[in-house]
Amino acid sequence: MKKILLGSTALVAAGLMAAPAVQAEDPIQLGVGGYMEQWFGYGSSDIADRDHLDQKSDSEVFFLGSTTLDNGIQFGVNVQLEGNSTGDQIDESYAFIEGNFGRILMGSENSAGYIMGVAAPNVGIGINSGDQSDWVPAASDAGQFRAPLGATSLENAAVNDANRLTYFTPRFGGIQGGISYTPDSGEDSNTQPSENAAYHNGLDVAVNFTESFGGFDVAAFGRAGIASNDATGGDDPTVYGTGVNLGFAGFTVGGSYSLQEDAGANEGQAFDLGVSYGTGPWGVSLTYFNGEADGAAGGGNEELQTIEAAASYALGPGIKVVGSVGWNDFEDDETGADDDSNDGFWIVSGIKLSF
Repeated sequence: MKKILLGSTALVAAGLMAAPAVQAEDPIQLGVGGYMEQWFGYGSSDIADRDHLDQKSDSEVFFLGSTTLDNGIQFGVNVQLEGNSTGDQIDESYAFIEGNFGRILMGSENSAGYIMGVAAPNVGIGINSGDQSDWVPAASDAGQFRAPLGATSLENAAVNDANRLTYFTPRFGGIQGGISYTPDSGEDSNTQPSENAAYHNGLDVAVNFTESFGGFDVAAFGRAGIASNDATGGDDPTVYGTGVNLGFAGFTVGGSYSLQEDAGANEGQAFDLGVSYGTGPWGVSLTYFNGEADGAAGGGNEELQTIEAAASYALGPGIKVVGSVGWNDFEDDETGADDDSNDGFWIVSGIKLSF
């Protein structure tokens, strides 16, 4: 399948080079977009000294630009600057080419299976990416970000925003396909891939369907991914996922399921279920998440359950006020002093700004 991907991309590139030489009407000029979320609330948990008022933030600034040639082919860039990070200051950073043939992405970005995913509806802080642990922490061995203990929106072996080559087909009859090739787990790095790495030659395939008919809105997807693990004693990690949403008369009901295999502490499964209702500027949702992971070698299995009730109100374009009430229950099978089980709740309000 790797050869098929590279061969198809080569054909597209050959077609671009064979086209008559043209100049864009205008050179690429960067614009600015992004989002900012500011939260204030109260979190309470079993962990000592964790009953507290707190203020939390999440923001990114997007530098975006594109131009379209006279033959209709579009070239563009997307660089995303983290507003609340002390480590990975640049999030995604990629170029794209788009036309009647579909869309090609090259650079640091999520995989096709992640981008095309469908999960339970939610208008609150979100409980399908590990964000719930910001308010009620879980001292877990497994990861919660892009991993099954905290999300159904997975990256295989939790390899997130690695440098990739991704292709999306045009959408036909509501159906679109996508495929990503990931040489290794490196992000923003031009070092050579290692043949003995725990993750290399990753392949991710996905398909989704979106359509409206008879007053109903339907969204569904499925994905599968695999990568090579040539480290001593390693097994090739695989990931699978599916999800569906059904909307009617302002209501949306949906959920998703993901399975991660042969990924050490992050091996496990997760699902979410939810319902939302929107009318005018108002939105409300009730969402449940359940994630399980193997945890560290020799340790116990881990399970995280979360439920969130939320409401949002749009004050204007790109401005939402949000309220969220949630409960976390984290269970760790380890015994004695190593048992890090913890539960708690949060009451949070905030604003979501997009620009």
